[in-house]
Amino acid sequence: MRVALLGATVALALLGSGCATMTGESTQRVSIVAVDAQEQPMPGMRCRVLNGAAEYVGDSPMHDVPVRRSASDLKIECRQGTLLARGTAISRGGLSVLQGVLPGGTVLIMFDHLTGYRYSYPTEIRVRAGEHLVFDRSRPRGELQAETRTAP
Repeated sequence: MRVALLGATVALALLGSGCATMTGESTQRVSIVAVDAQEQPMPGMRCRVLNGAAEYVGDSPMHDVPVRRSASDLKIECRQGTLLARGTAISRGGLSVLQGVLPGGTVLIMFDHLTGYRYSYPTEIRVRAGEHLVFDRSRPRGELQAETRTAP
């Protein structure tokens, strides 16, 4: 009886801790649309999307792409002829306060980091032809902001 109670308590603590490995998904759905300078969609641009875990290829618009979660940023590059639209979606991790204080919480945080489960990207990304935009969901008030990055 005590062993069953202890097991149930540990399982409940893990689920309540926000451990992404226990409660989350290994992938996240992301939509990518290539647009022109007037924000009009440019269907048919060939897009390559990659992070440290996987690479995805398709034509814009790419809706609900199941992107594997990773600590690395998501790099997006869409081409059509000489037109190039680039973007970087910053990978951000979630952290529950309980994860650090529960027994084994530090191990769970490390496991989530190594597997990429605790990270996510903005879900709607609009790359613009002729620009390299950076998408970051951790801005004040949680709004998605894109900033232009100069070419190297």
